[in-house]
Amino acid sequence: MKLFVAAISFVVFAGFAVAEEKKKFDPASIQGKWKFTGGTKTGTKAEETSLKAEVTITKDTITIKDATETHVMSFKLDVTKSPIEINMEGKEGPAKGSMGEGIIEIDGDTLKLAYSTNIPGFDGKRPTKFESTKDNKAFLFMLKKAK
Repeated sequence: MKLFVAAISFVVFAGFAVAEEKKKFDPASIQGKWKFTGGTKTGTKAEETSLKAEVTITKDTITIKDATETHVMSFKLDVTKSPIEINMEGKEGPAKGSMGEGIIEIDGDTLKLAYSTNIPGFDGKRPTKFESTKDNKAFLFMLKKAK
């Protein structure tokens, strides 16, 4: 009987370990082409025209390209934090030289990104929740993986 209980316990705990393993964030999962599905800048809904930009994420850069501008940012993730933290630096385009601190989450083909930046007037602290308000000065964007 004890052996049976031990075997069942092993199977149950092994199942939890496998489930926990599946929850780990895979940085490669954010790589690819993305489309904005919504956004808020310091509590104000983002303009539809700015949400039409193409977004490409590689292992260490985010490129946002629309009809008139291209923004390129390098980024680093800290997957040991919950939510996962992202630090960004503008490399090309209008935000060149600016820094951003945020959080990122992916669920299937949906990505959420909330961040603050050191751009004057938008300089806030790293958000701790996926929200954008006038008080926290955060930006929040939702994206869907392009097919």
